[in-house]
Amino acid sequence: MRPQRSTPVRPGCKRRALVALPLELTGGAETIINLVAHELASRSEWDVEIAVLGRQLKQHIAYPEGNGVRLSYGYGGGKILSEFFLVPRLVRHRYDLVFSSHTRVNSFLAAARSVGLVRTSRLVARESTVLLDRFTGVRGLAYRMLYSTYGSQDMIVAQTGYMKRKLTDVLPQKAFGKLSIVPNPVDAHFIGRKSVDKLSDQDAKIFAERPQIVWCGRLIDVKRPKMAIDVLAELKKRNAGDFGLTMIGAGPMDAELRVYAREQGLAARVNFAGHRDNPFPLFRAAKAGLLTSISEGFPNVILEMMACGVPGIVTTPCAGDLHLLPGIEITEKFGAAELASALMRVIETGDRFSLYGKALTRRSPTAFVDRLLGGDGPA
Repeated sequence: MRPQRSTPVRPGCKRRALVALPLELTGGAETIINLVAHELASRSEWDVEIAVLGRQLKQHIAYPEGNGVRLSYGYGGGKILSEFFLVPRLVRHRYDLVFSSHTRVNSFLAAARSVGLVRTSRLVARESTVLLDRFTGVRGLAYRMLYSTYGSQDMIVAQTGYMKRKLTDVLPQKAFGKLSIVPNPVDAHFIGRKSVDKLSDQDAKIFAERPQIVWCGRLIDVKRPKMAIDVLAELKKRNAGDFGLTMIGAGPMDAELRVYAREQGLAARVNFAGHRDNPFPLFRAAKAGLLTSISEGFPNVILEMMACGVPGIVTTPCAGDLHLLPGIEITEKFGAAELASALMRVIETGDRFSLYGKALTRRSPTAFVDRLLGGDGPA
């Protein structure tokens, strides 16, 4: 794998870490990769490299290189088999930690370590989602084959108890003792600082016209963005208030959603904000947050909304352990009527921000990385 760009190693670093990801995107798994990299690099004994297998120029990762973190780019576009471009780097260097958070890369690294290609004191794989809840048929079978290579890792991270239980259905028995539940981290201080950035004139005008419910995610089926519009329609039907819906994100459903909003008579109330490198000021200005996903590994966006002080947050029961987040309203079902009722409750009860603090403190990047390095055993 030939690096296209890199920065010098920070003087004084003694331990080497490699974190690998397929593409330079702004999703939940990529955010975790960057949190791990930058937390490690803040420790003077570590030299950290993020190896990106491909590159997508339109959506950059939220945490830039520098401060001890180097970025390198390879060929293969992040698609299947791109992970083999890691081989020259893995052969040349011995690492103290190798970390990844995508099943395909996790599988490759586990298999490569089994045959001696990965020389590392500690190999940690984090699972990003419950894949077999989302995929069946040929694709589900392919994922089962990838999981069959697991077992040479020192630690396999499940985000929730539910995810751990589902993983035991597909992992080889030799991997069971490596499974640990480690809740997702959130850099609440970084997010808090970014959230006070000034809104653009256009955003400020939209948020001044009517209170906004904020939704954030990729515009894809599993996130059910159309349901967010249905919820707004339900609130309008109930005369529950003159609310707007700000939808942050990009994806293949963009045009379809714009048409759907017009068909529902809500074009003037739905603000398609597109992809934002910094969505946090919009979170901070919102009246409430909404999550409509059918399935998530764990929705990091809820933690980010909490860090921005969103007064009330409503979510579907899309992941395990959501009940551990204080102040969050979790519906029992996935329908628009129930989500609208939950939004009305959180808006009526007022600011729940005071409930968030301890939960965010327990999810600090420092605590997360300490676990990855072996601070606690399997849980």
